[in-house]
Amino acid sequence: MVEPGASANHVRLLEELNFNAWPSLASLHLDGWLVRRTGGISRRVNSVNTLTAGRMALVDRVAACEALYSSWGMRSVFRLTPLSEPGLEAILLGRGYSVEAPTNVMVAEVGPREADPRVRLSQTLKDAWPTAASRLRELPEDEASILAAQHRLIAVPTLWASVLSGDTVLAVGVAAVERGWAGLHGIYVGRDGRRQGLARAISASLLSRAHVMGARRAWLQVEQANAAAIPLYRSLGFETSWTYRHLVRPQ
Repeated sequence: MVEPGASANHVRLLEELNFNAWPSLASLHLDGWLVRRTGGISRRVNSVNTLTAGRMALVDRVAACEALYSSWGMRSVFRLTPLSEPGLEAILLGRGYSVEAPTNVMVAEVGPREADPRVRLSQTLKDAWPTAASRLRELPEDEASILAAQHRLIAVPTLWASVLSGDTVLAVGVAAVERGWAGLHGIYVGRDGRRQGLARAISASLLSRAHVMGARRAWLQVEQANAAAIPLYRSLGFETSWTYRHLVRPQ
């Protein structure tokens, strides 16, 4: 779904920024679609992203993608955005797919603002950052390894935020800064840091530094079921630009 004012070119731009900010470990192009493969639990980097119309019939492209994920020992996931071709969702539902994780893509203007003094910001990824992020998310070792590899692959300028209490990291966050945009993601607050306003502190501080780096607009993706995060982002000036959803078929 596209909200008023969100053109196909706007959606396509934010999709490019999304792919750069949160890379998959492997990907291939299939007749206008981007097939991403990473492993782990994230749908976004383990999904078919339907970008442009192709030459193959829709049902044939779907079958080709299903064959790829089957060969990788993974379930098939399609990420449907306003760029997806008409009729694709009906085909997927007819093949036994179900809808998961409807997600808002939100945008905001970025102006000068004060950073929160509790937040440490760096433009260099240190090994301790993904380690702390995995601990805060309580990820098993294999998932933590995937998360660290993804962060090391980010090729656009990126800000790494953290809040510490002594030597203990309480919260983390990321902003990828590209083409005048700041993309917020990876904002997590651990159990010991909750109810201290740390998610807001990290988000505001990332936007503050991103503005200094030239960002004048910001984007983020948040699942519609995340009832705590959406009001926070709205309070920072974010509004929904468009939505997407995953269609998933179990292995």
